[in-house]
Amino acid sequence: MKPFDLPGQFGLLEQSALLINECQRGLLEAEHSVLPAITEHAAARQIVPKIAALAGAFRVRGLPVIYINVEHRADFAGVSINNPAVAYIRHKKGLVEGSQQVEVVADLSPQTADHIVRRYSGMTAFYGNQLESLLHNLDCKCLVLAGVSTNAAVPGMMLGGLDRGYQIIIPEDAIAGSGQEAHDAIIKHMLSPLATMTTSASLISALNPPDLHQQTD
Repeated sequence: MKPFDLPGQFGLLEQSALLINECQRGLLEAEHSVLPAITEHAAARQIVPKIAALAGAFRVRGLPVIYINVEHRADFAGVSINNPAVAYIRHKKGLVEGSQQVEVVADLSPQTADHIVRRYSGMTAFYGNQLESLLHNLDCKCLVLAGVSTNAAVPGMMLGGLDRGYQIIIPEDAIAGSGQEAHDAIIKHMLSPLATMTTSASLISALNPPDLHQQTD
C-alpha cells in the first residue's frame, strides 16, 4: 500500500486518528440519556451511521480509531462540581462506571484494534487520561473529531489538539450539540476559523481514493 497523495487540506490525513467523543448510551440513547437535548440533536442529525462509516474507512487504511469516554465513580469523588452541567449530571447520577450509560452505542461498538480512553473528571478530551501519550506513540499529526457535543467537548478537543501542534479536521455532519441554532453558531464563529471543516463523505473519499483499489488488488 502506497502513502496517501492527498490535496492540501487533507495533507496530514495519512498520519491521522479518528477521535470518537462520548458516543455513549447515556448521551445518545433516549432511554438512558442524561442530556436529552444532545440526544435529540444527535438523532436528528443521524451522526451515528456517519461516524460508523468514518470508523470503517479509518480501519481499512490501518489508521487509529480512538474512543474517548467519560465515566464517573459512583460517589463522584474526584469530580469537581464547578459548573451547572456537571452538577446536573451528578444530581442525575449519570455516566457512572459499570452502568449501561457509559457503554458505547451498539452501532459504534469498538473493534479489537481500536483504542478506548476513559476520562473520570474534567470537561475536555485531553484532561486526566493517556490520550496525549497514546497519540504521540501512534505518531499522529492530525486529529479527526467526531461525536458530542458541539457546545463543549468538540471545541475543547479542537483547542487541546491545536495547542499540542495537531492539525484538526472536523466532519461537520458527524458532530452534534444541544440544538441546531447553537451548533450553527459554534461552527461559524469558533470551529471554522481554527479547523478544517468538511463532511464525512469527503473524508471517506480522501481515505479511499480511486487508485487505492488498483494498488491493493
